[in-house]
Amino acid sequence: MTDDNPIDGVDLSSISPQDFASLVKNAPADQIDEVMAEPDIRERILSEVFSRMGGQYAGSRKTKAVIHWKILDKPGGGYDHYETVLDSGSCTVNTEPEHEPRVTIRLNGTQFLKLASGNGSPTTMFFTGKLKLSGDIGFAAGLSNLFDIPKA
Repeated sequence: MTDDNPIDGVDLSSISPQDFASLVKNAPADQIDEVMAEPDIRERILSEVFSRMGGQYAGSRKTKAVIHWKILDKPGGGYDHYETVLDSGSCTVNTEPEHEPRVTIRLNGTQFLKLASGNGSPTTMFFTGKLKLSGDIGFAAGLSNLFDIPKA
């Protein structure tokens, strides 16, 4: 990645969910792959996406679940591991998982950004092997209904 990376110096919190969705939609997959291969940038992007999940949560107060997200292909090996806890109408995120998950979702960084920005079909990703699930697959199938996912 060059020093003139377009994300350097950008305050990611100033980008609206709709603008983020548009950026992901219009970026070629190889460009997203390149950005997600840069450890510092990847961390900033993932942190921003997960920090917004609470505000995007539109689920019921009755929903109680823990979701583990394993964002694969972490630079240097392994994966980034996040936990979302849905409880009493709120969604909190932990960067160090603390609870047993109802479902674990595994996908690479590019596919995660497509999913989080409303530019990827979770069903298609699942059936093409780009998204892998373990645990309550039925619950996972309805996750997109619990979040106000931006549209580009």
